[in-house]
Amino acid sequence: MLRRGFKSQCERRSVEIRKSLGLAHDEPLHGVDLAEQFGATVWNERDVTGLPALDLRQLTVVDGQSWSAFTLRIGNRHLVLYNSSQSAPRINSVIMHELAHIALGHELHSASLSEDGHLVPSNYSQDQEDEADWLGGTLLLPRPALLRIRRAGLTDTAAMNKFLASEEMLKWRFRMTGVDYQLGYGRRKAAV
Repeated sequence: MLRRGFKSQCERRSVEIRKSLGLAHDEPLHGVDLAEQFGATVWNERDVTGLPALDLRQLTVVDGQSWSAFTLRIGNRHLVLYNSSQSAPRINSVIMHELAHIALGHELHSASLSEDGHLVPSNYSQDQEDEADWLGGTLLLPRPALLRIRRAGLTDTAAMNKFLASEEMLKWRFRMTGVDYQLGYGRRKAAV
């Protein structure tokens, strides 16, 4: 469960971040652009020099659905590594999620080395994952953007393309914020 006031803080933070980037509070924001402000580098698996073709195939074809992104901290910088085999909206969403961890100052719960010397990052705590889900979703689709989408009569597909958000994320944000209920959109849509 998120701490009291956290959701409102996320909405305010999303507006502040957009303002600092010269964007209106309801404009699209892409994770790669935001990463720069956070001093984070964003790579996909192909940016890792020296990664053998067999390993690339394992990461993007064989196990392409088993991972989305992760963040490594190197000194005082962060590297977000994402899976390029996923859709552009999914990539943008997972980058936002990883950047939310950085913005919130989250640290990995634990990490270890495998027997063959590979780093095996653990997960963040469930509370941290929940916070990053909420902030990441808010950065991607803040409440003002959701209101703009409905008031402008954009289709879900058009909104997904404009904000580079997945259908699942768009529906989740509308459901979690209550924007459709507030505007009576759900009732009108059901009556049609």
